[in-house]
Amino acid sequence: MQRPRQRWLFLLVLAGGIASFTSLWYSARTDSGGDVPAFGGSYIEGVAGAPARINPLFAPLSEVDDALASLVFSGLTRLDDKGRPFPDLAEGWEVSEDGRVYTFRLRRGVLWHDGAELTADDVLFTYRMLQAPDARVAPGLNDVLGQVNVSKVDALTVTFATTQPFAALPAYLKLGILPRHLLGGVSAADLFDAPFNQSPVGTGPYRLLELTPERAVLMANPAYHLGQPYIQRLELRFYRDDGAVIRALQARQIEAALLSSGVNPTDYLNLQQRSDLHLYTLPGPEVTFVYLNLRLPMFGDRRVRQALLYALDRDQIVAETLAAQVVRADSPVPPGSWPYSPALARYDFDPGLAGLLLDEAGWRLTSRGVRSDGRTDLEFTLATNSDPVRVAVAEEISKRWAAIGVKANVSAIGATSLVRDLLEPRSYEAALFAYHGGVDPDPYPAWHSTQTSKGGRNLSSLNDTRVDRILEDARLTAAPARRGDLYREFQEIFAQEVPALPLYASTVIYVQKATVRGARLGYFEDAGSRFWQVQDWHVKTR
Repeated sequence: MQRPRQRWLFLLVLAGGIASFTSLWYSARTDSGGDVPAFGGSYIEGVAGAPARINPLFAPLSEVDDALASLVFSGLTRLDDKGRPFPDLAEGWEVSEDGRVYTFRLRRGVLWHDGAELTADDVLFTYRMLQAPDARVAPGLNDVLGQVNVSKVDALTVTFATTQPFAALPAYLKLGILPRHLLGGVSAADLFDAPFNQSPVGTGPYRLLELTPERAVLMANPAYHLGQPYIQRLELRFYRDDGAVIRALQARQIEAALLSSGVNPTDYLNLQQRSDLHLYTLPGPEVTFVYLNLRLPMFGDRRVRQALLYALDRDQIVAETLAAQVVRADSPVPPGSWPYSPALARYDFDPGLAGLLLDEAGWRLTSRGVRSDGRTDLEFTLATNSDPVRVAVAEEISKRWAAIGVKANVSAIGATSLVRDLLEPRSYEAALFAYHGGVDPDPYPAWHSTQTSKGGRNLSSLNDTRVDRILEDARLTAAPARRGDLYREFQEIFAQEVPALPLYASTVIYVQKATVRGARLGYFEDAGSRFWQVQDWHVKTR
């Protein structure tokens, strides 16, 4: 979590609305069809990979572990299909007037899979394990959670204190809680290789019955605090790669599958033609940009930046170069996430308008076919990593810009060198690079002016007082509706100024048998996201 500037004013946070607002997102268990869900049946899903450590502190290291952990464990909060936090183990929360202390009230009577009762001691234990100096937790978990001070108020109440107001905190508290009564004698260092990770006990919708190199078998938790799952038996089968998963789908050995966005187009078409399957393209948190170094005079005029975006046929890049395995992006906020504004799709392919903007900015087309301002040519290096797909995208971009008199020389280097030698020291001119957001789509780390130095993630070096104010206010404002308004205002300014050129956002493909009902699928923040309301899925009706 980044420290806001000292000039920030503490805002009054209306804490009472938090629990009532979020409760609307999970309170009703609804069916997507007209039949009434019934308990029973089984569900078999295929995934590429193998389990290693089914433990919330390590699960982000593996998509398989992350999926299993989301089924076995529960956090204080859970994220819905737009990435919004709602109460899970907590029945609600309140925020102090200065926005720095969050108080969570646990549900009474929540049981671990072995019958013990969950208390505030379990929450305290989990976060102390996470924050222990010798803990081997997944990278990124400590970025925010390692800096909060967790305290027990009573058996069912805990507080989280931050050094500065941070409205995004509830989203990060989806971290699964560990059982102190089973792990209290295990050190943080030893937990990484503890037997518990292969036979976990949680409070989630399913309990693990069997784990082998080939499969994990889980049974519904009848005492699940958000309602007993309708599907009684859930099985994940493990495969070497997506190709093996697709073959299992084709052989009807599995009923569902999570696939990467790099599915062979022929395989995708074959799956799409199956009437017994539903295919979902779920947007993810990664957005790929052409970053422009705003410290360079050639990119100082926003008309130049706008022209470069108008000159790109992003729809063609998505459809042809990337085989429709991603979705077009028009904003730094990922499509599908709760603050995304769909009103930003204004830079459709228009090379004529791009040329006019460059003319207005003083970059005239010369007889050599390259634009010049009379002193220098509009020529720069477009850096990217050496991945063949990225290179192909960069070459297509260079081709489109050449058509309007802009010369971009593609330079492909190793990913490590790209970050270390060009992006971090801000020594690049233009770069094709992806930004992966956090659990909450807070744009502060990527676009606030304090993040322009080495180590910060504001790669374009945007320095806009309007943006700074909005992003600061959004971190102070716990009310989701107000935060959404602020982020939409930020996206509008971004669309006007174009400090970087948004190209496309990541997706994953999720396949389910048509007989599976009740799934509400959406924003794919991590591998466990698809199971956010798995208790409502059903294959039986009455």
